Amino acid sequence: MAASTRRVNDEFTVTRAAELLNVSAETLRRMDRRGDASPSSRRGTRRIYSGEDITRLREMLSSRRRKTSTTISLVNQKGGVGKTTISINLGGALATQGYRVLIVDFDPQANCSFGLGVAWNDIEASIADVIGYETSGPSRSLSDVIRPIEHHPNLFLAPAHLNLAAAEMMLHNAMGREMKLNKALETVRDDYDYILIDAPPSLGLLSINAMVASDAILIPIDGAFSLEGVRQLLTTRNGCAELSPHPIHVLGGVLNRQRIATANAQAILEMAQAIFGKRMFKTIVPERTAVDGSTAMGLPVVFSGGIEADPYFALAEEVTAHVSEFAPGA
Repeated sequence: MAASTRRVNDEFTVTRAAELLNVSAETLRRMDRRGDASPSSRRGTRRIYSGEDITRLREMLSSRRRKTSTTISLVNQKGGVGKTTISINLGGALATQGYRVLIVDFDPQANCSFGLGVAWNDIEASIADVIGYETSGPSRSLSDVIRPIEHHPNLFLAPAHLNLAAAEMMLHNAMGREMKLNKALETVRDDYDYILIDAPPSLGLLSINAMVASDAILIPIDGAFSLEGVRQLLTTRNGCAELSPHPIHVLGGVLNRQRIATANAQAILEMAQAIFGKRMFKTIVPERTAVDGSTAMGLPVVFSGGIEADPYFALAEEVTAHVSEFAPGA
């Protein structure tokens, strides 16, 4: 009885409470500001969480665990739209909110892996070995190549390697070539709430595999040129939907790397809205030097504690809301 009383009466700072709940301190602060996770007491500006608070919040966060996994491909055949940066930081934001997240780096450039602190020359096995890259060693399952990411215990990566380009060439003569990634993901879907696929900047066989394996696609846009190919991309998505064993929803378009409050940004927004309509995300990710610098150091900006992370947390909340419209258990 005494031990139980001590646990209830324990007091925790926001940092310690976040560690116990397996979320980020910033996530707790955001929940407090929304009014759904306020601590029992405050000392000046400090939030003080009680043992009862921890129990209440653990139950609240556990209810966020989804009944079904959702796989989202980030696709755009134009390069340089910031697709990889969104993949990394959206995945990180979802992880800090209590979801288990797997990021699949499906681009031979392996920038997503690098941005998460994994150098391609340090990778013994990658997603290329899972989908058909011929090596002298044993074949690999997806679970063999997935690795935890040190920035958060809810975040995992299936890394890419430069040989993914060779694997794509080999796929052209393979049976069921469009279904390779979907088949691989079937073995791990139940382990994650969200699976994000960073597809290459093309509409080749790798991007087709990514879309066929997905429940939804998210299309980053940075300007007029990246909008020009969206209709072709949506047509390709329709073809992939005929091959896929599950629907492929268009989650929407998201404006990235924008110089806010300029005439050009407004024009791009209006062009994008004409294509996506209600499926255009309200979150607009601004152009920030700190974001690129953080990615170059292998530290996603969502783990930096800076204000540059705010758009990605907002995007994560929109993504979960959009997903809930078509997937039960969101």
